[in-house]
Amino acid sequence: MTEMPNEVHLALTGRIAFEQEISVAQGAQVIAIVQSPAGLVRATPGPEPPALLPELAPARVENARELPSPDEPAQQPLPESPRQALDTSGAKTVPEKITAFAAYLTLVEDHETFSHQDLRRLFERARERIPTHFSREFDKAVRAGWIHEGTTKGAYYLSDSLRNLLSDGYAGHRGKRTRRTPATAARGNARRKPSLSVPDDFAEVDHIPATVGGLLPYQQVKLKRDRLLWAIRLAKELGIPALKGTDVTWLTDKLGDAILSRDISAHFKGLHRDGLANRSVVDNAMRITEKGEEYLFTL
Repeated sequence: MTEMPNEVHLALTGRIAFEQEISVAQGAQVIAIVQSPAGLVRATPGPEPPALLPELAPARVENARELPSPDEPAQQPLPESPRQALDTSGAKTVPEKITAFAAYLTLVEDHETFSHQDLRRLFERARERIPTHFSREFDKAVRAGWIHEGTTKGAYYLSDSLRNLLSDGYAGHRGKRTRRTPATAARGNARRKPSLSVPDDFAEVDHIPATVGGLLPYQQVKLKRDRLLWAIRLAKELGIPALKGTDVTWLTDKLGDAILSRDISAHFKGLHRDGLANRSVVDNAMRITEKGEEYLFTL
């Protein structure tokens, strides 16, 4: 007597493809469903069939991730030319135009630093007249904190605060003009010296020397950032291994040309980026590195 098989092979083809070994009882149920009139079939409990085409599920999820969120603002494209950089930034004055071109060099053409000549070329490309007193107008952008001096002579870089200039424009960056009183006018354009008390770290220091161990004198150092490094080195010479930011203005004022507190962070950032100085993790005071000391002798 021939033994009946315990399993049958079920295969579906067409719009849905399915193939699996099932029991004889399950096969009988499938046949009953197929032969029954529509609407008379009642589902009977049974084992869960395997999911069809499981490989499609990850694809749907992956495609969903590629869709942009409706709440996410559309990113404005960068300008394609120096002329567009002027238009999108809304630059009006010469220092603003210089800074807009500096942003174009940094953000569009990927320049880490730039020179006066790089900026002059962009004036020509944008069909703008090169300013007669270019250096003077450039210095205004530096004093505004939009452009900073680099380590290499003649090299400059864009302030981080201007990274969105080509998309957001100059809103919030233009300084408010203050009306000059007669007393202010009498003082002319002289910069007011900061009035500071002696810092605790310098309370025992009797004399502030203008020269340090064979280095170029402070007054002959041209870049402000290099002067900050020079002051940190002087503090070390006086027995103060790390110079606090609040003490920099006092010390550099005693040396004859104060570095204002608002400019210290930007100048230090360049020093730290080039490995010339670092900060203490205890009190955030600035320290000169061995590389920084070697650099000072090259000035």
